[in-house]
Amino acid sequence: MSPLTSIDGLSEAAAWAEEVASTLSSGRTVVLDGAADANVMLGLVQLEAALLDRGLPYRRALSPSTHVLPASERASPVVGDSELHCSVVEEADAHPSFPDLDGSVHRFVPVAASVKLGRDQRARTGTLSPAVLCALVAEHLAPAGSRVRRVRPWVLLAQWGRGALDATYDPWYTVLRDHLCEEGSIRVASLADVETLPSTLPEGFSHALLKRLRRAWPKMDHSARSRGFSEAVLPALRHASMASARLEEVVWHRPVLPGQALDMLEQAALLGRAATADEADGQLSMSRKMDDLLTTGALVDSA
Repeated sequence: MSPLTSIDGLSEAAAWAEEVASTLSSGRTVVLDGAADANVMLGLVQLEAALLDRGLPYRRALSPSTHVLPASERASPVVGDSELHCSVVEEADAHPSFPDLDGSVHRFVPVAASVKLGRDQRARTGTLSPAVLCALVAEHLAPAGSRVRRVRPWVLLAQWGRGALDATYDPWYTVLRDHLCEEGSIRVASLADVETLPSTLPEGFSHALLKRLRRAWPKMDHSARSRGFSEAVLPALRHASMASARLEEVVWHRPVLPGQALDMLEQAALLGRAATADEADGQLSMSRKMDDLLTTGALVDSA
């Protein structure tokens, strides 16, 4: 596992995470606090994996989804004398700096950060999801932990869940995807290469044409594949339902975990469709998804 701290642009985040990690092994019970939303859960599970790998005391404290209870209506956490709260908060806007570490509540929030990309090493600014900060803390707590290794690739899905790809290019999604590919945690596959076709396709994308492409794919050279996919994607580009940056990832770069029949984007889509508006059921469902990730590394069972 190649450490996330080796990624250019994460040095400040890594230093912050190291400070947080040092407080979590102080003997106090760590309370994993956050709304029962997918992006929040994907952050909390990073921390839980490290706490389990280290054998440190903790408990979950999932609250109702923000779709049920808006952030503006949430009460501040009640912190016990022997507790330390890790509160994961997903917000639309990025914070300009990392949260202060004073007190007994550590907040994990979206933070703006720059990374150099391309041949010209041009600096590009994007937003790190709270889950990335959680993964950095987990890496410091249990760098060789089996559960940490199992759940870490899912930080990519938390980055996917933010809105950057719907508006423009997300440099941090690209950086994380490439890092996880290079270390062998995931591979990327096109719609023609994935083991199981997604249950839904982008608007304008022909299911029949894709099936024909998949049958012919093994015999096609690179040029023929490019032409075939261009023909299939063109109608989808004419629709305004999906931004071109997100469409490119959906069509060409679907992240796949070893041994899993469903790619990560399809698992996320199935989780979203299974979401419930019931407050108690939503919290229980997300808690079970955390259990699944920790034990199997899958968000959704393909059976």
